[in-house]
Amino acid sequence: MDKKSIIGLVLICLVFVVFSLLNRPSEEQKAAQKRYQDSIAKVQKQMLSKEANALENTENSVIDSLKAMAKDNEEARAELNRMIGNKYSVFSQSANMESKTIVLENDVFQAHIDTKGGMISQVTLKDYVTYDKKHKVKFFTDKGNKYGLHLSLGNSVVNTEDLVFKVFVNNKLYDFQSPLKVSGKDSLVVALRLLPNKADSINISEEDYIKNQKQYLEYRYTLKGEDYRIGYKIVLNNMQDVVSDDGSLEFEWNAPLCLKEKDKKIETQNSSIYYMLDNEVENLKEQGKDDSVAESSSIPIKWISYKQQFFSTVLMAKNSATNFNSATMVTKTDTAENNVRNMHSIIDFKYSNEKAYTEYDMDFFFGPNKYKIFKNYDVDLEKTIPLGWGFFLLQWVNRFVIIPVFDFLQGFDLHMGLIILILTLLVKIVLFPLAYKSFSSTAKMKVLQPEIQKINEKYPKQDQAMQKQQATMQLYRRAGINPMAGCLPMLLQFPILVAMFRFFPSSVELRQQSFLWADDLSTYDSILDLPFNIPFYGSHISLFCLLMTVAQLIYTKMTMNQQSQNNAMPGMKFMMYGMPIFMLFILNNFSAALNYYYLISLLISVLQMYIIRKTIDENKILARLQQNAKKPMKKSKWQQRMENLEKQNRRLMEERAKNQRKR
Repeated sequence: MDKKSIIGLVLICLVFVVFSLLNRPSEEQKAAQKRYQDSIAKVQKQMLSKEANALENTENSVIDSLKAMAKDNEEARAELNRMIGNKYSVFSQSANMESKTIVLENDVFQAHIDTKGGMISQVTLKDYVTYDKKHKVKFFTDKGNKYGLHLSLGNSVVNTEDLVFKVFVNNKLYDFQSPLKVSGKDSLVVALRLLPNKADSINISEEDYIKNQKQYLEYRYTLKGEDYRIGYKIVLNNMQDVVSDDGSLEFEWNAPLCLKEKDKKIETQNSSIYYMLDNEVENLKEQGKDDSVAESSSIPIKWISYKQQFFSTVLMAKNSATNFNSATMVTKTDTAENNVRNMHSIIDFKYSNEKAYTEYDMDFFFGPNKYKIFKNYDVDLEKTIPLGWGFFLLQWVNRFVIIPVFDFLQGFDLHMGLIILILTLLVKIVLFPLAYKSFSSTAKMKVLQPEIQKINEKYPKQDQAMQKQQATMQLYRRAGINPMAGCLPMLLQFPILVAMFRFFPSSVELRQQSFLWADDLSTYDSILDLPFNIPFYGSHISLFCLLMTVAQLIYTKMTMNQQSQNNAMPGMKFMMYGMPIFMLFILNNFSAALNYYYLISLLISVLQMYIIRKTIDENKILARLQQNAKKPMKKSKWQQRMENLEKQNRRLMEERAKNQRKR
């Protein structure tokens, strides 16, 4: 590594230092961090205790046992009715009904809604399959997605998850026979209503009571043909005499996320809860770490996302009136083989039981983490995709260059491997003028090594470092070489290099896309699974990563051969050859697309360096040097000032020496 490369690395480090200083946390951010730390205690306080959970589970077990016995045992039936009446109060009839499943289908997914709880219990995407390509992508284990309101009914608290809802489709009672399917621009409204008990004194049929009842809690789902969103509206109509909550309604949402990708460890590391707080997107810890946070009601929360590596489940408010008043969010490790993590949220909605009609208008999203889709929603969901949002250069490169070009190339229906190749070529073409200047400057400096060696021999002493540096710089100027020519290309290429490092592993477009021996460009391309695990490397061999390492070693050798060994720093050669080996261990578990991009980029760089070296005429450079040596060198004001200072210092030293001799 020559001096200009070292200067380039130093400048890059300075950029990071300045960036860190400019982005030091403000007092408001420090306060937010303190609130974050203090929230752990609040989480534990808000969550149900183990004892309460155990008691409820025991009670539910007794009720289930009594249901099995009630068919043939009158005493069991009476005890069952008593327990359900005590627990569910005015909704006891709904708690004792049989549940059914509704299947909704549009162009992009199929959703199951369980009438018990009125919840979307399962979502299956039509256009995406699991890593083994045997099944369609599902978001949850069977009936794993659970959510509902906690309603205060006098002396008891009822969770709507336990209650069975009546189903209306387009304002008509659903018969569970006709299919619920929409396509294109069509839409469908499915309403699930929770009704208070029908009193014996009401002398109408059950069906008429259901149709004409004006007192209800409703979950209204709106399905559109070409949308990954399902409209979700909570409506409380004339419930002020039933629901005694005042100030807020508590909504609990729990979802164990299914394993969808090849490597559970990597998917777990990329799964967390994201949320939008006061126009800023924040998230709980990733890297598979458990975490929790409680956000106060002083700042509204617009959406909460249960984000996985390539797919997300999002609950988002559609207007400011529905913004979450406060929320407690928890991520926990899931030890089940086919699950990744457990996501849990408790959300508070503003509520007044003096109002006859209250609604909370929201959307559920079940779909891929696709930048274009998220961007169209205009709620900053795209910031859940790791594109380097914390570093403005990286996000600018990805948002305004890489993603638009990538989407443009996809419009031609090209193979994904070819798209990456074209994208790499375009990047190299744009950077070629800078690369040419850097490579040619390095090649020219190698031609001047004999002259530089003469300067080193002329000024061998350490106190002659200034004269040696001035003579070297004068030699560069006479040869028309700018030793800083390699710094700017390094600084400009670094954001692109890191932007690609973020872009490829997070692009759902690469998922299940095969190329050569890689059956999925979004994950590693294993050509050999090892029977043991190598620390920091893994238990497989990625061929693209291996080829990339070989290409990097070749590039390093060419670079080292082109540089002066006399000016090399001690140990620099070892570090330069050790870097590719280090990258082999780092990138072995990364996506094949990323390693393929680095491989193509390095091969093009090797070719560029080879061609540029062939175009350098050493004799022409030496002739130019000899010709320039005969011409007087124009000195800048700074050079003239430095020479005057040097002459002044020399005169002072001579006068001091004379005075000492006189003494």
